[in-house]
Amino acid sequence: MYKIMVVDDEAPGRKAIAKMIEALDLDAEVVAEAKNGEEALDLIRMNKPHIVVTDMNMPIMNGQQFLERLHREFREIKVVVISGYSQFEYLKAALTYQACEYALKPVSMPELREALGKAIRAVREHTSRQLEKQSSRDMLKLRTEVFLQHVASGRIANASDIRRQARELDIPTEADGYRAAVCQIRQFQEIAQLKFHGNADLYMFGLENVLREVLRDDRALLFKTDDRSRLCLILPRSAYPDLRAGEALGAFQQAVNQTLGGDVAVGWSPAFDGLEEMPDAFRTAVSALGDCSFSYAGLTVSAAETKRAASPVELIPTFDLKRLSQAFGSGNAKDVRRMLDEFVRKLGNHAEATIRDVQRELSRIAELAASEMPGSDAKREGLFEARTIDAVMEGRALGAYLDRLTAAAEANAANRRGEPESERSIRDIVQYLDDHYFEDVSLVDIATRFYLDPSYLSKLFKTVTDENFIEYVTRKRMEKACELLRSPNRKISEISELVGYENQRYFSQVFKKFTGHTPSEYREMSDRP
Repeated sequence: MYKIMVVDDEAPGRKAIAKMIEALDLDAEVVAEAKNGEEALDLIRMNKPHIVVTDMNMPIMNGQQFLERLHREFREIKVVVISGYSQFEYLKAALTYQACEYALKPVSMPELREALGKAIRAVREHTSRQLEKQSSRDMLKLRTEVFLQHVASGRIANASDIRRQARELDIPTEADGYRAAVCQIRQFQEIAQLKFHGNADLYMFGLENVLREVLRDDRALLFKTDDRSRLCLILPRSAYPDLRAGEALGAFQQAVNQTLGGDVAVGWSPAFDGLEEMPDAFRTAVSALGDCSFSYAGLTVSAAETKRAASPVELIPTFDLKRLSQAFGSGNAKDVRRMLDEFVRKLGNHAEATIRDVQRELSRIAELAASEMPGSDAKREGLFEARTIDAVMEGRALGAYLDRLTAAAEANAANRRGEPESERSIRDIVQYLDDHYFEDVSLVDIATRFYLDPSYLSKLFKTVTDENFIEYVTRKRMEKACELLRSPNRKISEISELVGYENQRYFSQVFKKFTGHTPSEYREMSDRP
């Protein structure tokens, strides 16, 4: 439905035109009326009409002045002039400011239909052109973002290719070089879950729009990182000296806090000359991000040039890690909780601890938990994965992660209570072997690790699994080798090493004994249709 405004200083004339428009039964409606150009401009801002039907001879702001303002401020609005005068000045103004039609009063229904038809077609063509332009801009923005992602990650590494594609995307060469800023919301996962129903991409879309609105500058290059959890800015130094860049980041923090929620942490790279140097700058900025203080609210900026020289903060001594490992392994959830609480308490005493310090300690905890609880649901839920730990950037996220870790320990303890000790031990050993079959593992090594007598372990393993220890490890290795051989991309010597055999000849002998074919024969058979 097209919206029309009627402007005429005579009320009867306005009403007559409005009724005629309604009687024409067009895909249009009169949304506002004004008695002069000044009043019309105020109403336009509220009603946003597509078409204005106006008289020329009006008080306060006459038709010529009104058309000039309308053309300057609202060029997308199409105009139909209906006037009782045919003076040359009026006709000239209508032509100058691109009115669709100039009709004389009293206007007939056919004349009004034809005039509005021209205006509607003009609106439709303008809208179509705008959509095409917007689509073109959106496509260019997407291509630019993908290009910057590829460069930052090193997927496009050739300098001449980078320069060529930058020219194709109209990315100007900056004589003074650039700086990179990697921005991450500390509460990203929490806010995405609570405010966006778990849709992290929607939250990131909002953040990106906020940052573009703050910058309002096409010279600033913006893209999401591959994992879609961070925003990276490439700022030309000529347009963004340190002070202006800091002001822009501060405005971003304020806008985020007021609209979407969250605290912004930023890693800031040193200056670099050209886009071909962006991978190093990006990695440096990501590293600097890890040097932001962990216990902080609001905007935090860490510049690579001002990295602290202090040693990493150790929040869990090696002795405590061993105790924690024993608690996980024995299924003692209370001790796990107590030691994790102690970890949080120590963190509270170290205001200088960085995001990297905390994430490093969590990685150590997660590694030993995964080792001691190999079959737990937490492993399947990604609790021990790096991406989960990387999302822990502030206190509430840390508390939520440790709660999940404690719950995993409690679930693991409950599972242990429901099975015989012997079966539980072998289940843990089998899970360990499934994860480490490619290593140089022996019966004695495993017995030592799980505090069992080797002879007892050998008999127990055979009883529970119907395979002896060597048979089980060999089968796991051969099954993986068969899987790898189905892909033509790996050499047999490489596959031999991947499944735990340094000697390719010995690997081939074991493989033939297991399958009845050499590795080469097996690969050829797999390639046949």
